[in-house]
Amino acid sequence: MRASAFLYPWDVVGDPDAAARLADTGVQQVTLASAYHSTRALTPRHPGRRIVTAEHAAVLYPPDATRWAGRGLRPFTQSWVAGEDPYGEAAEALAGAGLQVHSWVVLAHNSRMGAEHPETSVVNAYGDRYPWAPCIARPAVRAYLVDLAAEAAVRPGTHGTELESCGWYGFAHLHAHDKTSGVALGDAAQYLMSLCFCADCRAGYGSAGLDAEELRAAVCRALEPVWSGSGSGEQGWAGVEELLGAGLAGATLRWRRQVAGSLQEA
Repeated sequence: MRASAFLYPWDVVGDPDAAARLADTGVQQVTLASAYHSTRALTPRHPGRRIVTAEHAAVLYPPDATRWAGRGLRPFTQSWVAGEDPYGEAAEALAGAGLQVHSWVVLAHNSRMGAEHPETSVVNAYGDRYPWAPCIARPAVRAYLVDLAAEAAVRPGTHGTELESCGWYGFAHLHAHDKTSGVALGDAAQYLMSLCFCADCRAGYGSAGLDAEELRAAVCRALEPVWSGSGSGEQGWAGVEELLGAGLAGATLRWRRQVAGSLQEA
């Protein structure tokens, strides 16, 4: 069995002992972030800092200018790790310590994209946008994600890749400074609050034999007990079927699986 560790370039860049220290733990592989979302991270053993604040989703290498020329959706670059190619610098140091490097690519989780291109975001049944969650049914988003994966997954010195968030992120996924714990949303309510109703998803529901507006209204009706405090949808998938009806619930799930599967195949 091969032991592996997930790591960020900022854990290695600027710390000449980081790679050897990690190798001494006995791990053989490192999954190193090449494209990642916003975060605040501790670096407890780094000689020069203790906190890294990644202010927005970004690639941790220089993106190919030719690949992204003239495109509305393109990777954002970072400014919180020194150097032009922190991924490449970290990968070289890790390989020098005898560690095999795999790239770690976060795809459909990008709050800055949602802020600058709000039309890309998941839209719930009430019309609220989830700016942290690009909708993978939108053609422009899918094209961006496929090219991001193709570029970020094969950085020099990379022997494999881990693709994260190849589907829709819904209500449950954390956003900065979340203040939502006052309402207890169980599994069923989480699912309903994560269904997207952007123009492309509405068209997709139609292709699956569903009336998008009737489905949206059904979702809102099903969630009323949650908002009134008389139910929280804790029953898992059975709860989704109970709230929405087995036919509608099954149709939404089949379509979402189809779209997520086609993205992963691409």
